[in-house]
Amino acid sequence: MDAKLYNYYWFIRCYRDKAVIRKYYRLVAKEKKRLESLGVDKEEIRLLCRFLANTRNAQAEKRLESYRKNLFKASTFRLAHFLLFNIIYIIRN
Repeated sequence: MDAKLYNYYWFIRCYRDKAVIRKYYRLVAKEKKRLESLGVDKEEIRLLCRFLANTRNAQAEKRLESYRKNLFKASTFRLAHFLLFNIIYIIRN
């Protein structure tokens, strides 16, 4: 994932000035839109931001790790299925 989100949420957690915090939340929203336009999974972005907002939240970290693990398994399965389908197609033709 992009390092900008980690950086922005660090500023949000550390600063106390409301104007600065609003500025960084606007930057986070802009970065989230950029990542979504690049095709990054929306749920993964949401879970990452939830964790970065409070890094002491163990439950948010567990959910993010679990989601990433399941996402990796699903994408690996889709890739294997796609390759198998193409191999069968090549063999038949």
